Amino acid sequence: MSSRRRRTPGPSELLASYLDHLSQHRGLGQTSLRYHRHGVSTFLAFLQAHGLTLGHLRVEDLDGYLHEVAQTANHRRVLSQQSGALRGFLRYLFAEGWAADDLSAFVASPRIYRDATVPTHFTWQEVERLVASVQGDDFVAWRDRAMLMLLATYGLRGGEIARLTLDDIDWTHDRIRVADRKSGPGLVLPLMPAVKAVLSHYVERVRPNVPCRTLLLARSGKPFHGPVAITERVVILAARAGLRGGRACHAIRRAVGTRLVEEGWGLGAVTQVLGHRSLRASNLYLRLSTELLRDVADNYGDLL
Repeated sequence: MSSRRRRTPGPSELLASYLDHLSQHRGLGQTSLRYHRHGVSTFLAFLQAHGLTLGHLRVEDLDGYLHEVAQTANHRRVLSQQSGALRGFLRYLFAEGWAADDLSAFVASPRIYRDATVPTHFTWQEVERLVASVQGDDFVAWRDRAMLMLLATYGLRGGEIARLTLDDIDWTHDRIRVADRKSGPGLVLPLMPAVKAVLSHYVERVRPNVPCRTLLLARSGKPFHGPVAITERVVILAARAGLRGGRACHAIRRAVGTRLVEEGWGLGAVTQVLGHRSLRASNLYLRLSTELLRDVADNYGDLL
């Protein structure tokens, strides 16, 4: 086996060579290359932090790395991507003669079971704090209030908010239509008084008078560039409100779903309002509610 070994290039050189191989010989696109770059970079950083080298890897080192990844991965897909990137990289090292043995077969991903963890979410108190944090009387402030009210009242997705138009609001009959939902057909929801008050002020007094019919506009007077732009804005507003980072539209959706369950809504109704494809997705909010109750119990214990 030692006859296959030759000088191993440095980590950055190896990573560049591997990504070039994936691009030129396997035809991977930029999105897939980003996954592999992140996965391999994380692995190389782990080796450096623990004083390990590619030339003297052991199966125990791979297990240690994957165990560390599993501690921070918040979804099975993340762990699967990291494991797949590592397997491919190890196969490449062996095929190119930079590793004496093919260790890819020993990359055994730890299992992350469905419902084993609670997804990132806001508490309802944090949602209220976020909505109340928007100050000012200009266009941007009222637009942000409108966006947060839609998120906090109906649990809409970022993409659903970005696609709302002036024509989706029925002011006469107090209804709002959410079209092109992920789950299929659109849904008509009641235009709640608090939401109507914010939207009417935004539309009638501060929204730019432009031909575009999109409801929420960027500072430039043009529509937001899809759900990512909405998510980025929520992240900024959450940071300004002093809330822990890493949470945005879906974290608000989870808070809304949890609140509906706690107020006695059936999972079928929650599924319809939030636009899920199945009841299984809405079971999440029942789990979140249980977690919140457990936190309350723990706090009571501290007071006794």
